[in-house]
Amino acid sequence: MKMTPSALLTVSLLLSGSAASASPKAEKTALTRAIAAALVDAGARVVTNVPATGVTEVFDAFCDLSGQPKTYSYNEEVAYTVAHGAAIGGVRSAAVLKSHGFAKAANSVIDSLTAGNTAGFVVLVFNDESGEHSDTDFDTLPFVRGTKLPVVVPKPGAAYEDVLQAFRTSERLRVPVAVVLDSNDLAKEVSVARRRLPAPAAAYRRDVYQYLLFPLLAPYQQKMLEARLAGKPLTGEKPRLPIIPDQLSPQFQATARSYVPVFEAFKKVKGADAVTAGDTGTSTAFAFPPFDCIDMATYYGGSIPLAIGLYLSGKTNAWAVTGDYAFVAAGHMGLIEAVQRGIPLKVLILHNGFAAATGGQRIMPDVFERLLSGYKDHIRYIKHAEADADAARKVLAEAKASGRLEIIVAEVP
Repeated sequence: MKMTPSALLTVSLLLSGSAASASPKAEKTALTRAIAAALVDAGARVVTNVPATGVTEVFDAFCDLSGQPKTYSYNEEVAYTVAHGAAIGGVRSAAVLKSHGFAKAANSVIDSLTAGNTAGFVVLVFNDESGEHSDTDFDTLPFVRGTKLPVVVPKPGAAYEDVLQAFRTSERLRVPVAVVLDSNDLAKEVSVARRRLPAPAAAYRRDVYQYLLFPLLAPYQQKMLEARLAGKPLTGEKPRLPIIPDQLSPQFQATARSYVPVFEAFKKVKGADAVTAGDTGTSTAFAFPPFDCIDMATYYGGSIPLAIGLYLSGKTNAWAVTGDYAFVAAGHMGLIEAVQRGIPLKVLILHNGFAAATGGQRIMPDVFERLLSGYKDHIRYIKHAEADADAARKVLAEAKASGRLEIIVAEVP
C-alpha cells in the first residue's frame, strides 16, 4: 500500500503530543509497571501475550493490576487476531508481543490494517536491541513500519502517555497502532501521573464494506483505508454486493452452490444477535445477499481466533465459519486458544476435501481427521444437507444451545 506524504504527515501529527493534561500527582515506578498501568488506565479489556523474555513481564504486571487471569497464548498470529476481534467487537484491546512474534503475526497484522477496528487496538512490540534473548538480530522498526501501521517509538519517560495516546489515535483512525519499545529499558524507573481514558465512543455495527476482506471489495477498501489514515471523509461509491451464488465468478459457483443448503440452515438457526467471523475462502461469499451469514473476515484460517475475540468482547453468540483447507492451514491453532480459555465457541467447517478458492488442491488423506481427533467429543456432523434440511437445522440448533465448544463438520459434495 502506498501512502501519500500528506497522509504520513497527518498520522505523524495525530500520534504526537499527549491525549490530555496529566494528573498533577506523579509517582516513580519501573517502566514495566508504567506500561501495564497505561493498558489498565486505557480500559483495555482484552490483552493477549505469547511468553518471551522481557515481554511477558509487562503482561504479568497488567494482569496483577487489572485482576485479569494470566492466560498466555501459544501462537502470535492467534494472539494478535484474538485482540483484533475484540477491538472490532467494540472493546479496547492490546497484543503484547516480541518483535519476532510480531513478524510471525504479520499476515493478521496487514489484514487488520485494512479491516480496521471499532474500539482502540494497540500492539506493543518489544525490540531486543542487544540480541541477548533472540535467535537472530532482527531490525524491528523498518519491519513494523513496512506493515503501514501507524507507529509510535516512545522514550521511556513518555511511554505511559504515548500508550494512552495510541489508543485514542487508533479509535480516531479506526486502525491498529504499533508502539515499539526496547525490552532492555523495562527495568528503568520513570515518573507516571496516572489518569483514566473515557470509554470508547463507537459501538460495533455490522458493515461488510469495512470489516469483511473479499477480493470484490478490495479496491474500495483500499481507498477507505487511505482516507482514514489521512483523516479525510470516507467518500466514494460502494461496489454492488453480488447475489449468491448466481453472481459469483464462474470458477466459484459450483462450490458455492454445494454450500447453499448448509447456509440456508445456518441462516435460520444462528439468531439475530449472532456475530460470525469467516476467512478468505469461498464460504465468506455467504456474507452477501440473500444469506448475509458472515459479518467479518480477515486472513486464511483466521476465523476462529477472530471469533474468540468477538466472544471476549461480549458477543457471546459468536460463530466461526471456515473451509476445511483453511482450517488445516491455520484455523486449528485457534481451537487450542478456545479450549484453554474455556470459550463455548461454535465452529462451522465446510468439508469437501480441497481448496476451492485456489484451484482445487486436495487435502492429503487423514490430515483433516487427525487434526480433529483431539476434539472428538465436541464434533457434530451434518451429512447430506442438500437432501435433509431438517437434519441440518437440528444439528446446528443443538450446537447453538450447547454451553461448550462445538465443532460442526458439514460434509458437502
